[in-house]
Amino acid sequence: MSKMKIEIWSDIACPYCYIGKRKLEKALEQFPHSDSVELVWHSYELDPDLPKKATSQSIYSYFAKKYEMTEDEARATQSNVAKLAKEAGLNYDFDNLVVANTSDALRLIKLADESSLATEAEEVLFDAYFIKGLDISDHKVLVRLGVQIGLQEDDIQKMLDSDQYRADIKKDVEFSENELNLEYIPFYLFNNKQIVQGSIPPEEYLKVLNEAYAEWEKDGVSSERGDIISGQSCSIDGVCS
Repeated sequence: MSKMKIEIWSDIACPYCYIGKRKLEKALEQFPHSDSVELVWHSYELDPDLPKKATSQSIYSYFAKKYEMTEDEARATQSNVAKLAKEAGLNYDFDNLVVANTSDALRLIKLADESSLATEAEEVLFDAYFIKGLDISDHKVLVRLGVQIGLQEDDIQKMLDSDQYRADIKKDVEFSENELNLEYIPFYLFNNKQIVQGSIPPEEYLKVLNEAYAEWEKDGVSSERGDIISGQSCSIDGVCS
Protein backbone atom coordinates (compact mmCIF):
# COMPACT_ATOMS: atom_id res chain seq x y z
CA MET A 1 0.00 0.00 0.00
CA SER A 2 1.42 3.37 -1.01
CA LYS A 3 1.84 6.11 1.56
CA MET A 4 2.25 9.88 1.46
CA LYS A 5 5.80 10.79 2.32
CA ILE A 6 6.99 13.44 4.73
CA GLU A 7 10.71 13.89 4.11
CA ILE A 8 12.69 15.37 6.99
CA TRP A 9 16.22 16.82 7.02
CA SER A 10 17.66 17.02 10.51
CA ASP A 11 20.71 16.63 12.73
CA ILE A 12 20.83 15.03 16.17
CA ALA A 13 22.54 18.17 17.52
CA CYS A 14 19.63 20.40 16.43
CA PRO A 15 17.41 21.08 19.47
CA TYR A 16 14.47 22.17 17.35
CA CYS A 17 14.63 18.94 15.35
CA TYR A 18 13.70 16.94 18.44
CA ILE A 19 11.08 19.48 19.49
CA GLY A 20 9.68 19.41 15.96
CA LYS A 21 9.59 15.61 16.01
CA ARG A 22 7.45 15.66 19.14
CA LYS A 23 5.08 18.27 17.75
CA LEU A 24 4.70 16.44 14.43
CA GLU A 25 3.98 13.23 16.36
CA LYS A 26 1.22 15.03 18.27
CA ALA A 27 -0.25 16.20 14.97
CA LEU A 28 -0.11 12.67 13.56
CA GLU A 29 -1.95 11.37 16.64
CA GLN A 30 -4.84 13.64 15.65
CA PHE A 31 -4.60 12.87 11.92
CA PRO A 32 -7.12 10.21 10.83
CA HIS A 33 -4.91 8.92 8.01
CA SER A 34 -1.64 8.58 9.93
CA ASP A 35 -1.34 4.92 8.86
CA SER A 36 -1.01 6.20 5.29
CA VAL A 37 1.89 8.55 6.10
CA GLU A 38 5.57 7.58 5.90
CA LEU A 39 8.38 9.55 7.54
CA VAL A 40 11.58 9.58 5.48
CA TRP A 41 14.64 10.81 7.39
CA HIS A 42 17.51 12.61 5.68
CA SER A 43 20.73 13.91 7.19
CA TYR A 44 21.95 17.47 7.59
CA GLU A 45 25.13 17.68 9.66
CA LEU A 46 25.39 21.13 11.26
CA ASP A 47 29.07 21.00 12.30
CA PRO A 48 31.06 18.34 10.42
CA ASP A 49 34.30 20.02 11.58
CA LEU A 50 33.83 18.95 15.19
CA PRO A 51 36.52 16.47 16.32
CA LYS A 52 35.55 12.82 15.96
CA LYS A 53 36.31 12.34 19.63
CA ALA A 54 34.23 14.48 21.98
CA THR A 55 36.05 17.05 24.08
CA SER A 56 35.27 18.22 27.61
CA GLN A 57 33.92 21.61 26.53
CA SER A 58 30.42 22.54 27.65
CA ILE A 59 27.69 23.46 25.20
CA TYR A 60 27.92 27.00 26.57
CA SER A 61 31.65 27.41 25.86
CA TYR A 62 31.17 25.77 22.46
CA PHE A 63 28.45 28.21 21.46
CA ALA A 64 30.29 31.19 22.95
CA LYS A 65 33.42 30.44 20.94
CA LYS A 66 31.70 29.43 17.71
CA TYR A 67 29.23 32.32 17.56
CA GLU A 68 31.25 35.04 19.30
CA MET A 69 29.05 35.50 22.34
CA THR A 70 29.68 35.35 26.06
CA GLU A 71 29.06 32.14 27.98
CA ASP A 72 26.30 33.93 29.90
CA GLU A 73 24.61 34.77 26.60
CA ALA A 74 24.98 31.18 25.45
CA ARG A 75 23.56 29.92 28.74
CA ALA A 76 20.55 32.25 28.41
CA THR A 77 19.95 31.08 24.84
CA GLN A 78 20.01 27.41 25.83
CA SER A 79 17.77 28.13 28.81
CA ASN A 80 15.14 29.55 26.45
CA VAL A 81 15.42 26.47 24.21
CA ALA A 82 15.05 24.21 27.25
CA LYS A 83 11.80 25.99 28.15
CA LEU A 84 10.44 25.38 24.64
CA ALA A 85 11.48 21.73 24.87
CA LYS A 86 9.71 21.44 28.22
CA GLU A 87 6.51 22.67 26.60
CA ALA A 88 6.83 19.78 24.14
CA GLY A 89 7.33 17.29 26.97
CA LEU A 90 11.12 17.05 26.66
CA ASN A 91 13.50 17.62 29.58
CA TYR A 92 16.67 18.95 27.93
CA ASP A 93 19.78 18.80 30.14
CA PHE A 94 22.20 21.27 28.60
CA ASP A 95 24.41 21.28 31.71
CA ASN A 96 25.39 17.67 31.04
CA LEU A 97 25.20 17.67 27.24
CA VAL A 98 28.28 16.22 25.52
CA VAL A 99 29.24 18.32 22.49
CA ALA A 100 29.97 15.66 19.88
CA ASN A 101 30.43 15.08 16.17
CA THR A 102 27.18 13.61 14.83
CA SER A 103 28.39 11.96 11.62
CA ASP A 104 28.48 8.41 13.00
CA ALA A 105 25.11 8.89 14.69
CA LEU A 106 23.67 9.97 11.35
CA ARG A 107 25.21 6.88 9.76
CA LEU A 108 23.52 4.74 12.40
CA ILE A 109 20.18 6.20 11.31
CA LYS A 110 20.98 5.23 7.72
CA LEU A 111 21.71 1.68 8.85
CA ALA A 112 18.49 1.61 10.87
CA ASP A 113 16.56 2.77 7.82
CA GLU A 114 17.53 -0.47 6.07
CA SER A 115 15.36 -2.22 8.68
CA SER A 116 12.61 0.46 8.70
CA LEU A 117 13.85 1.66 12.10
CA ALA A 118 15.04 5.17 11.21
CA THR A 119 12.39 6.91 13.32
CA GLU A 120 13.30 4.72 16.29
CA ALA A 121 16.98 5.55 15.78
CA GLU A 122 16.23 9.27 15.67
CA GLU A 123 14.34 9.00 18.94
CA VAL A 124 16.99 7.12 20.94
CA LEU A 125 19.76 9.37 19.61
CA PHE A 126 17.91 12.61 20.40
CA ASP A 127 17.13 11.27 23.86
CA ALA A 128 20.75 10.23 24.41
CA TYR A 129 22.11 13.62 23.32
CA PHE A 130 19.69 16.13 24.81
CA ILE A 131 18.32 14.30 27.84
CA LYS A 132 20.68 11.57 28.99
CA GLY A 133 23.99 13.40 28.41
CA LEU A 134 25.58 10.56 26.42
CA ASP A 135 28.45 10.92 23.96
CA ILE A 136 26.84 10.05 20.63
CA SER A 137 30.23 10.01 18.89
CA ASP A 138 31.30 7.09 21.10
CA HIS A 139 31.01 3.84 19.15
CA LYS A 140 30.16 1.83 22.27
CA VAL A 141 27.23 4.16 22.92
CA LEU A 142 26.07 3.89 19.31
CA VAL A 143 26.27 0.10 19.37
CA ARG A 144 24.23 -0.03 22.57
CA LEU A 145 21.57 2.33 21.21
CA GLY A 146 21.39 0.45 17.92
CA VAL A 147 20.92 -2.87 19.67
CA GLN A 148 18.26 -1.25 21.85
CA ILE A 149 16.07 -0.58 18.81
CA GLY A 150 16.61 -4.03 17.29
CA LEU A 151 19.74 -3.79 15.12
CA GLN A 152 22.42 -6.46 15.18
CA GLU A 153 25.60 -5.58 17.07
CA ASP A 154 27.86 -7.02 14.36
CA ASP A 155 26.11 -4.98 11.65
CA ILE A 156 26.50 -1.77 13.65
CA GLN A 157 30.17 -2.37 14.41
CA LYS A 158 30.92 -3.27 10.79
CA MET A 159 29.28 -0.04 9.64
CA LEU A 160 31.14 2.08 12.20
CA ASP A 161 34.47 0.54 11.19
CA SER A 162 33.86 1.50 7.55
CA ASP A 163 32.88 4.56 5.51
CA GLN A 164 29.40 3.18 4.85
CA TYR A 165 26.72 5.84 4.31
CA ARG A 166 29.12 8.80 4.33
CA ALA A 167 28.41 9.39 0.63
CA ASP A 168 24.66 9.14 1.32
CA ILE A 169 24.87 11.85 3.97
CA LYS A 170 26.78 14.07 1.55
CA LYS A 171 24.08 13.50 -1.07
CA ASP A 172 21.36 14.41 1.44
CA VAL A 173 23.07 17.71 2.19
CA GLU A 174 23.82 18.57 -1.44
CA PHE A 175 20.30 17.76 -2.61
CA SER A 176 18.70 19.79 0.17
CA GLU A 177 20.83 22.84 -0.56
CA ASN A 178 20.93 22.66 -4.36
CA GLU A 179 17.42 21.41 -5.12
CA LEU A 180 15.38 22.58 -2.15
CA ASN A 181 17.30 25.73 -1.13
CA LEU A 182 17.36 24.51 2.45
CA GLU A 183 18.52 27.21 4.88
CA TYR A 184 17.16 25.96 8.20
CA ILE A 185 16.48 22.67 9.94
CA PRO A 186 14.35 20.83 10.77
CA PHE A 187 13.24 20.93 7.15
CA TYR A 188 10.05 19.09 6.14
CA LEU A 189 8.84 18.30 2.63
CA PHE A 190 5.22 17.09 2.61
CA ASN A 191 4.29 15.09 -0.50
CA ASN A 192 7.17 16.69 -2.42
CA LYS A 193 5.38 20.06 -2.21
CA GLN A 194 4.59 21.77 1.09
CA ILE A 195 7.73 22.97 2.89
CA VAL A 196 8.13 23.65 6.58
CA GLN A 197 11.44 25.07 7.77
CA GLY A 198 11.59 24.86 11.54
CA SER A 199 9.47 23.57 14.39
CA ILE A 200 5.86 24.77 14.35
CA PRO A 201 2.88 24.14 16.68
CA PRO A 202 1.10 20.76 16.36
CA GLU A 203 -2.03 22.40 14.99
CA GLU A 204 0.00 23.96 12.17
CA TYR A 205 1.60 20.62 11.33
CA LEU A 206 -1.91 19.16 11.28
CA LYS A 207 -3.10 21.85 8.88
CA VAL A 208 -0.23 21.11 6.49
CA LEU A 209 -0.88 17.37 6.87
CA ASN A 210 -4.52 17.74 5.91
CA GLU A 211 -3.72 19.88 2.89
CA ALA A 212 -0.89 17.66 1.67
CA TYR A 213 -2.84 14.45 2.18
CA ALA A 214 -5.90 15.73 0.33
CA GLU A 215 -3.74 16.63 -2.65
CA TRP A 216 -1.87 13.32 -2.49
CA GLU A 217 -5.10 11.33 -2.31
CA LYS A 218 -6.50 13.22 -5.31
CA ASP A 219 -3.47 13.62 -7.58
CA GLY A 220 -0.64 11.52 -6.12
CA VAL A 221 2.89 12.81 -5.58
CA SER A 222 3.15 16.52 -6.36
CA SER A 223 5.47 17.78 -9.07
CA GLU A 224 5.56 21.38 -7.86
CA ARG A 225 6.78 23.17 -4.75
CA GLY A 226 4.45 25.05 -2.47
CA ASP A 227 4.89 27.96 -0.12
CA ILE A 228 7.39 27.84 2.75
CA ILE A 229 6.19 27.91 6.34
CA SER A 230 8.83 29.00 8.86
CA GLY A 231 9.23 28.07 12.52
CA GLN A 232 11.86 27.84 15.24
CA SER A 233 14.99 26.42 13.71
CA CYS A 234 18.75 26.10 13.39
CA SER A 235 20.37 27.77 10.40
CA ILE A 236 22.79 25.78 8.25
CA ASP A 237 25.70 27.58 9.91
CA GLY A 238 24.54 26.10 13.20
CA VAL A 239 22.91 29.11 14.86
CA CYS A 240 19.75 28.00 16.68
CA SER A 241 17.28 30.74 17.53
